[in-house]
Amino acid sequence: MSGIFTKIIKGEIPSYKIAEDDNYYAFLDISPLAKGHTLVIPKIEVDYIFDLDNDKLAGLHLFSKRVARALESTIDCKRVGVLIIGTEVPHAHIHLIPFQQESQMAITSEKLSLDPEEMKAIASKASIAYQARNANNATLVFGASLKVERYSNKALKMLGSYNHEVLAIGGRMGEVEEILILTGHPELSGVDTITMYMGENGQKDHEDYLLSLKPRRIIFNPGAENRSFALKAKEQGIIVDEACTLVLLRTEQY
Repeated sequence: MSGIFTKIIKGEIPSYKIAEDDNYYAFLDISPLAKGHTLVIPKIEVDYIFDLDNDKLAGLHLFSKRVARALESTIDCKRVGVLIIGTEVPHAHIHLIPFQQESQMAITSEKLSLDPEEMKAIASKASIAYQARNANNATLVFGASLKVERYSNKALKMLGSYNHEVLAIGGRMGEVEEILILTGHPELSGVDTITMYMGENGQKDHEDYLLSLKPRRIIFNPGAENRSFALKAKEQGIIVDEACTLVLLRTEQY
């Protein structure tokens, strides 16, 4: 019979998920010692953490490190502490606890009681930070919109449907089919392509930031063409296309 953590991984029990990959899963502890208290688990159900094979054990700690970096960038804390006990649930797990005082690391300390909306907000911010820091060969939709009639919104959905890893920056934070739209100039990594949906007049304050992401390619969609920015990009060895992302995807030219 599956244990409680396996049921969480399968979605049979809801959780405040922060991050997931093929082998590991991270979610908020519902009885936290501190705000952002997170449990990191392998997807394989093993009781004792040191019964994991070497590769899985090393992978668990590296995954935890990435999650911890996301937590410390979104939670006001002195640092993120690590606690491994493993007797509470018979499924190997690591506690990541953003703390201000070391006393918050004591497993016997009084637990916090946070309402669901606050838990959801903590998980959402940490998840955004995790995705932004750990993208790989991603497409950044710049000028993304929450409005379904906008072409940037359609591009988000189509890129996702074609199994591209997608990041998004727009004027308002929100979510489009589980793709999180960030605002401002967030710290991103792994950006392969930037597809531009912001008009030329609005691009100037963002050009240096976008170039700092060192993309391989920038696509200027119709209405976003910008000759001077395109020249800057070309000078840095970036491929520049004036094309429609939706058409490129439909015609298998993306």
